Amino acid sequence: MVGWVKLYPTDGSYSRRYDLVKSNVEIIQDVIEQVVNQQKIDLWNQYFSQDYISRGAPYVGMGFSVDSPGNKHIINIIAPGSPAEGKLQVGDELLWAEDEHQRWATYEEIKQGILQGYRGSKYKVGVRRGNQTLEYELARGSVRGFDTHNDQAKSDLREFMTKEIPDLMATIKLILADGDMVVCLLEYRGTHANFEREAVWREAWFARLSEGKIVEGWPVLDESSYCKQLGYQIIPPST
Repeated sequence: MVGWVKLYPTDGSYSRRYDLVKSNVEIIQDVIEQVVNQQKIDLWNQYFSQDYISRGAPYVGMGFSVDSPGNKHIINIIAPGSPAEGKLQVGDELLWAEDEHQRWATYEEIKQGILQGYRGSKYKVGVRRGNQTLEYELARGSVRGFDTHNDQAKSDLREFMTKEIPDLMATIKLILADGDMVVCLLEYRGTHANFEREAVWREAWFARLSEGKIVEGWPVLDESSYCKQLGYQIIPPST
């Protein structure tokens, strides 16, 4: 009996060994319960690799995004391999944009969304870079999507759970595993802090794990349902 007890040391090492042999499904279940439902965002690094990347969905477009502090639109991300790469730069201020149908020249017009179209169609943009005002002609192309790296993904989730949906809860409706891959169907529920409207929406999350940590993810979110329940309206584009 004494010899058997020695197999389970009291210094916590047995518990750590147990954690190392958790299945990939159990790890994903722990993430949803601990990090999301109990809002223990500080446990993030226990489950996610420092090299974790959340892969964005592909789309047809320009390949850059903007942040809009104050009354300016500042380019903050440029997708690798996109039409914008090698021309626009992070930090450029977007001043105007135009294609054969329309021109967006004010802060509000750009804020409403610009430059949707088909692959190969041309457009021009004007940017301020330092003391220079530059103009570029680009062609819309297939963009692989914006990747979000570990620290930013953690920050985004923290902000979402504190500023947008502070009562966020997630339920795993279905979970499957094959080798180093896990996919789960999640159902979220919560009330928006500003709009005071409750929403229920779903996400399919594909995750790849290595050595007990999540190293890559592909979220497929039902943003349309989420936004509609909060009161957003989908307006057909002008032709």
